[in-house]
Amino acid sequence: MPMSRSTSQAASASTDIPQSPQSAVLIIGAGNMGAAFARGLVSAGGFKVLVHDIHQARVGELSRTLQIEAVTSPAAALVGVDAVILCVKPQDLAAVAGPLAGQIPGACLVISILAGMQIQDIANLLRHHGAVVRAMPNIAATVHAAATAISGNDALSEVQKSLAERIFKAIGEVDWIKESLLDAVTGLSGSGPAYLYMVIEALTDGGVKMGIPRILAARLATQTVLGSALLVKETGLHPAILRDQVTTPGGTTISAIHELEDRGLRAMLISAVETATLRSASLRQKT
Repeated sequence: MPMSRSTSQAASASTDIPQSPQSAVLIIGAGNMGAAFARGLVSAGGFKVLVHDIHQARVGELSRTLQIEAVTSPAAALVGVDAVILCVKPQDLAAVAGPLAGQIPGACLVISILAGMQIQDIANLLRHHGAVVRAMPNIAATVHAAATAISGNDALSEVQKSLAERIFKAIGEVDWIKESLLDAVTGLSGSGPAYLYMVIEALTDGGVKMGIPRILAARLATQTVLGSALLVKETGLHPAILRDQVTTPGGTTISAIHELEDRGLRAMLISAVETATLRSASLRQKT
């Protein structure tokens, strides 16, 4: 049966809609963070993902499971790439940058997640005169829940800024920040998951001490931290306000808070962020 005029027009229109071109992204380093980027970008769609790592087994596994392109020589794969993400350790950057130095096209965005490495240092090592974005995501990228802060140089165009946001939104949430504050971001959200894992572990042990089976104690502690964080995020209320909502006069919570304050929990966490921040800055002198 022949199609009606409206159906025919709709079919014709649907084929005439231009398809958004994929952004080609080369990930260098297939460890936890590199793999998280690969999975996030594939899940988000709109990206052609290429990945390189000196450990071929890692690349092979990602290539098979995600149907992405494994790259043996990153320098040879740069043609047509819109962004290169450096997911290697700071101490390995010089070795990685050597073969790429002067080879990255000027229109290609370079993204670095290396702790402590400043934008200009990365640009100099790569001899890249184009856009560079420095970022600090955290390990929650592996479950698409990263907290990321990023900063870019003056060569960053609006199109590249949008591309950077798309890339990081594929693994969580992203905010722009002054580069001078990225070491502090490293100390806060970059290293922060480790602090919270210790909190979950300690709460679990507290439950076990008071007779709760460990599996149940761990589940209660984990959900308590998750739910509390979601409440802060969803309500937008200051944590102190939410704390007061569960702190009744003469109750159990105020007694526990007094113990935490007496033992310096708040000061310890503040010092942890400060110490990690200073360590991040010191990494520049070690590369």
